[in-house]
Amino acid sequence: MHEISDQSVDAFMRDPLNYFNSSITQMHSIDRHELSKLQKAAMKKRFAEHYASIEIMRNLADKLGIHAVSEFDDMVPMLFPHTVFKSYPPALIDRKRFDLMTQWMNKVTSYDLSKVDASRCDSLDEWLDLLDEETPLEVITSSGTTGTISLIPKSKAGARYNMKIWRCFLFQNFGEEPTPEQMNPVVDVIWPNFSKGKLGHLRMANMLKTEFTDGDESRFHALYDQAIDTDLMFLASKMRAAASKGELDRLEIDPKLMARKDEFLAMQARRPQDMAKFFATCAEKLQGKRVFTTSAYPILYEVAKDGLDRGLRNVFSEDSAILTGGGTKGFVLPDNFMDVIREFTGVDTIQEGYGMSEISAFHWACEHNNYHVVPWIIPYVLDPDTSEPLPREGVQTGRAAFYDLVNESHWGGVISGDEITINWDTPCACGRRSVYIDHDIMRYSEKDGVEDDRISCSATEQVNDEVLNFMSSFQV
Repeated sequence: MHEISDQSVDAFMRDPLNYFNSSITQMHSIDRHELSKLQKAAMKKRFAEHYASIEIMRNLADKLGIHAVSEFDDMVPMLFPHTVFKSYPPALIDRKRFDLMTQWMNKVTSYDLSKVDASRCDSLDEWLDLLDEETPLEVITSSGTTGTISLIPKSKAGARYNMKIWRCFLFQNFGEEPTPEQMNPVVDVIWPNFSKGKLGHLRMANMLKTEFTDGDESRFHALYDQAIDTDLMFLASKMRAAASKGELDRLEIDPKLMARKDEFLAMQARRPQDMAKFFATCAEKLQGKRVFTTSAYPILYEVAKDGLDRGLRNVFSEDSAILTGGGTKGFVLPDNFMDVIREFTGVDTIQEGYGMSEISAFHWACEHNNYHVVPWIIPYVLDPDTSEPLPREGVQTGRAAFYDLVNESHWGGVISGDEITINWDTPCACGRRSVYIDHDIMRYSEKDGVEDDRISCSATEQVNDEVLNFMSSFQV
């Protein structure tokens, strides 16, 4: 058992990989009582650091009179709704006021952006590129399916670190200490997407090259070599929102964006054909090789089904790493869809994961299809109507919330739009000692009569106040 000291707490929250000797077996074998003590001590330290460095978090804490935390439930009033990272006034982007967008970003990150001059930025991509160049940030965006894209201020160092964690979970076996080969695998990466972009998953591309191919560009195989345009993603989100309200004819659109819209839509329309051709080429070129690829359930299933229809089976080396997840996105898949993927790829263990952009961690599923929570994430199950914490015992179903102890660049407490079930006490048959989330996870937006953004918590009102105050402070 590790000694709980200031030094060990710092080591745990600054570099959990080193703390657990880069062993997933050690990560999921730590004594629950020891882990609770470690998490509470780290939570206390991280709260104090972010109180000093993140304005929006500090304002909420002051409003609530919370200046320290010691128990897990002390953190619940400080959990932000997952919509906080889209709380900027969209008019600032429309009117190219990226100087004011930088001021907004400065409120939600721990890094000082006061010296960044974004007044000459003419597009969302130009602004994000400027932040890339002049700050420790690597801002990631969402696709904006609800009408507004999220802008999450993650750090470059954190992104690189997260890929090292992925490497551990993808190539190690629980119950065994990692071998040197598992610690430093070199594989071909099949990347069925754009090779660049600001979307969360596209930001991973360069990290995968570094951590999985040993920097060998020839081992990285992307569907499209170019970047996806963030400004077009913003336009698409605005158009979706306007269309849902019957206000598409009132939408003001930058003529420069409109000129690129048709090209973007044409690319999206031919994407299924491009994807089929891409995987056919990869299957031929990388036959029998060890690969890593990741995509959502429907995409991998369609690729596998198409491959099997063309007589392709057991395409890759059986020790390849295949990762999927992300929900079915409205698609109805057959009960045996995972078997179809296995038969095509030739990989018995298709790994699944559950995570979200707002936190740094990914929770990996065991062989019993339970998502095991990594030690540096404190999970919560909240009452979906009141956001009060449900007991941290037994089996509880409610709204998922998490506090990320490792994240430095922004406040790590978030309430999600997901309904989850956590088993706090019953050991999983896989042998891991960590708490786990049942495989079946549903978005509240998919439940009849429940809005995805309907989150009742102390942070919601405060965040809305922050936005209104921000908007009233400037002429936009």
